[in-house]
Amino acid sequence: MTVYPGIKLGLNQNFISSNQYGNTSYTSLDFDSVYNLSSSTKVTGRYSLSPFQSIGSAGIQQGIVLSPGLKLDLNYERIIGGNTSTTTGAGQQFNQPYSFGQTASSLTTTTGDSFGISVNYTDNPNFQANARYEYRNSNLTSTSNLSAGVTGKLSPALSALLRFQQSSIANQVLSDAGLGARMDVRAGLAFRNPASDEFNGLLSYQYRRNPSILPTSILTTSGTGSEDHTLALEGIYAPNWQWEYAAKYALRNATSYLDQSLSAGSTLGITQLRATYRFAHDWDLTGDVRWINQFSSGRSELGAALEAGYYLTPDLRLSAGYSLGVADDPNGSRNASGPYLGLTVKINELFGGFGRQQLAPAQQQESKVSNPNPQPPVTTQPQTPPQTPPTTPAPVQPQIPAQTTSPAPITPTPPPTSIKPQESPAQ
Repeated sequence: MTVYPGIKLGLNQNFISSNQYGNTSYTSLDFDSVYNLSSSTKVTGRYSLSPFQSIGSAGIQQGIVLSPGLKLDLNYERIIGGNTSTTTGAGQQFNQPYSFGQTASSLTTTTGDSFGISVNYTDNPNFQANARYEYRNSNLTSTSNLSAGVTGKLSPALSALLRFQQSSIANQVLSDAGLGARMDVRAGLAFRNPASDEFNGLLSYQYRRNPSILPTSILTTSGTGSEDHTLALEGIYAPNWQWEYAAKYALRNATSYLDQSLSAGSTLGITQLRATYRFAHDWDLTGDVRWINQFSSGRSELGAALEAGYYLTPDLRLSAGYSLGVADDPNGSRNASGPYLGLTVKINELFGGFGRQQLAPAQQQESKVSNPNPQPPVTTQPQTPPQTPPTTPAPVQPQIPAQTTSPAPITPTPPPTSIKPQESPAQ
């Protein structure tokens, strides 16, 4: 419940039966607070108290606007962990190098600090950038995380993306486990003509180092490591609403290291071609061909499918088709084929807005800092056009009154008689 704006307090009663502790129950108290000291300063706090554990944290977040669209964020958090005598349903918590499955609950929470700094630039609609650095330390180990990203438009139809993320390894027991840092680099180039949606293309590259690592020998402090490069090119061409063609090719090179002395590598390529023909509003016919080739070992797989689909609703498609596949390796070849059924569901607006993203309004131009010096040219240049218009209407004004006052000089000259003015226009 909310006891004060930004402060929540929770009281829970938990009942446990049929476990190693028998039938028992315990009460836990939870405290959660997010308080805004100002529009750019926020204080956070969390605390959980129970007979089994006592964990809490307190932090502060500060935002600083350096310039229009450029913001600096600073944050600090102090984590207060429980002691090694804490007991959970998985047993007594203690410091350990690794755990599996449900035994992760036996990992103890250590006391430490977390520091973070990030910079975000969002002022230009055609260029956005961000970078963040985070450092965590405790009485057992320390780790750091670094990430950065840049997105922008090279032209109205061409967009580019670049992301970098690196995380170092931390362990409660192993201070030097021979495990390297984890790195992920992604770059992409997308083409989409805003005036025509017939062709869309994407070129992407990804580099991963140690995506999944684990120690293989604790005594020798060594572990497994790997790195891979993936280059992919794909495109979609739809000349009209009935026909759609798609193609994709990806090339991946991977290398694995074992005990820092043994390595193995492989190169894999995949090709995919697909064509779709919509012969009716709710019916379509699709043909798909895929080929996987492992160049280093001489293995390859080829698969093809022909499928007919019917849209029960715009988000629900029922399909039936026939597929076949052939696999070749140095030991021989094998094949398989047969019919299949498929059901495709698109989850959209499940919880009122789920599946949709609220886009920010488009920004017209980048913010600029005004300078009072350019005022003189603004005042002199606009005044020159008003000086020319008075010269042009000058000859027009005499002509207009001449037409309106032409009868006036005729009427005053012959006022003695009222007949002569009528005869003069007649003559």
